[in-house]
Amino acid sequence: MPCCRWMAMAMWLVAWPGIGLESAWAQDKPEPPKPGWSNSTDLSLVLTAGNSASQTWGFTDKLRRVWKDARFEFKVNLVRSNASDDRFFMVTPGLEFPPGGAPSNPPTTLVTPEPTLDVANSLVGGSYERNITPRFFWNTGASWDRSDDAGILNRYIVHAGVGNKWTDTQRRRFATSYGISYTDREEEEPDPEKDRRFAGVRLGWDYMERFNAGTTFDHVLTTNVNLSDPTDYSINTTAALTVSVVSHVSLKVSLQWLYEHEPALEPDLDVIAFVEVINPDGIPGSGDERFRTLSSGGSKFVLRSADARKEKLDTVFQTALVIKF
Repeated sequence: MPCCRWMAMAMWLVAWPGIGLESAWAQDKPEPPKPGWSNSTDLSLVLTAGNSASQTWGFTDKLRRVWKDARFEFKVNLVRSNASDDRFFMVTPGLEFPPGGAPSNPPTTLVTPEPTLDVANSLVGGSYERNITPRFFWNTGASWDRSDDAGILNRYIVHAGVGNKWTDTQRRRFATSYGISYTDREEEEPDPEKDRRFAGVRLGWDYMERFNAGTTFDHVLTTNVNLSDPTDYSINTTAALTVSVVSHVSLKVSLQWLYEHEPALEPDLDVIAFVEVINPDGIPGSGDERFRTLSSGGSKFVLRSADARKEKLDTVFQTALVIKF
C-alpha cells in the first residue's frame, strides 16, 4: 500500500501543472512549431592560470526534427574539469641521511603539478514522439550516461510511454509523459543493496516559454523509479534561460539538479583517529597508558578503510554561448 500511494503521488505531481491549463492554453492561437530540422549547440569554457590552474569546459548539442504529427530529438552533453594539485617543494635527488633524521636546509625545487581530470560527466540520448490525437501522444527513447564523481560508470536506459500535450506552439510548449523503463547500470563499486538491472516507471515533463523574440525559458524534469524497490529512484531536472545576442547566437544560464535517492558506494575511505596519550601515573612504560581520541590535533592514525555512499544531490550551474541553426 505505501508503494501504491507513493506512485500515485508521483503521478499527481507530474500531472498537476497541467490541470486547469488545457482550457486556458486552448485559447493560445500562435502558429504551431515549424516543421524541419534544427540544431542548438552550447559551448562553455573557463581557464585559470597562475596561483590556480584549472580547465573547465562544457559541450551540449541538441538536434531536433519536427513533423506535423511527430518530433525527434538527439542530445549529447559533456562536462569536463581539470584541476591541479597544490604546489610543493621537492628535495633534490641523490641526498643521503640517516634513518630518523632529516637533511638540514637541503636544496629544493618548486613543483607545480599539471592539471588532471577532476570532473567528468557524459550523456547521450534520443527520443521519438508521435501524436495519437492532437493532445495525446506516444513516445520512446534511450540514453547512456556516465558520472565519475557520482560513481556511475555506465547507465543505459530505454523507455516507452504516453503523454499529454497541453500546448505546443512556437510561443509555448508544455507536455507531461508517463511510461515504463528498463535500466542497466554499472557503478564503480558493486552494491549488494541495489539492483543492477530493473524495470521502472518513468515520469516527466517538458516546458518551454518564449517571453519575446529573444528570451526563452526551458524546464525539463525526468524521474526514473525502480518498480521492485521504490526507494531506488533518480531525478534529473534542468531550468535554463536563454537570451539572444545576435542572429543565431545567444547566451544561456542553466541550473541542473541530479538526485539519486540511493547513490553509489564510495569505496575504501580511510577511518582516521586523532589521539593523545593519557598516562595516569605519569611513569612512562608502566603499562597504564591509553590513547584518547580528539576532534583534531594530536597524533593521526589510520585504523582501517570503509565504504560510504556518495552525496545524493549534484548541482551543475553553467553559463554557455549558444549557436543555433
